[in-house]
Amino acid sequence: MARTGLRIGVIGAGGRGWLSGHAHQPGKGVRLTAGCDVNPKALQDFKDKYGPDVFLTDDYRKLVERDDIDAVFVTSPDFLHEEQTIAALETGKSVYVEKPMAITIAGCDRMLKAALKNKVKLYVGHNMRHMAFTNKMKELID
Repeated sequence: MARTGLRIGVIGAGGRGWLSGHAHQPGKGVRLTAGCDVNPKALQDFKDKYGPDVFLTDDYRKLVERDDIDAVFVTSPDFLHEEQTIAALETGKSVYVEKPMAITIAGCDRMLKAALKNKVKLYVGHNMRHMAFTNKMKELID
């Protein structure tokens, strides 16, 4: 049976993980199908919101190793972004990582190298760049 749609895992399902909910659009073929968090309540809330069949874990490695996940949101605490993002990129998954990308420039460089090496996309979540007032400011500056 051929799969359809984009299946997304969320590392850091609690806290800033709510941002990933904007991507959950089953009618358009995009679903959040896995959540990772060290907080059991965050995992239960994720399951309550996205359905009983979602995969839940407290170990991000178990999430990124899954073949039934196409892309990953990394919305965990800042100091974990580098390690978790590189792990996902190394398994061939594209990643949306919430800012900051990493906590060191060297960490950012390692993340970029991992994305290039594995030929996958890495997007840093500076979400205000898409807001109307930001676009207008850019227009005025240009």
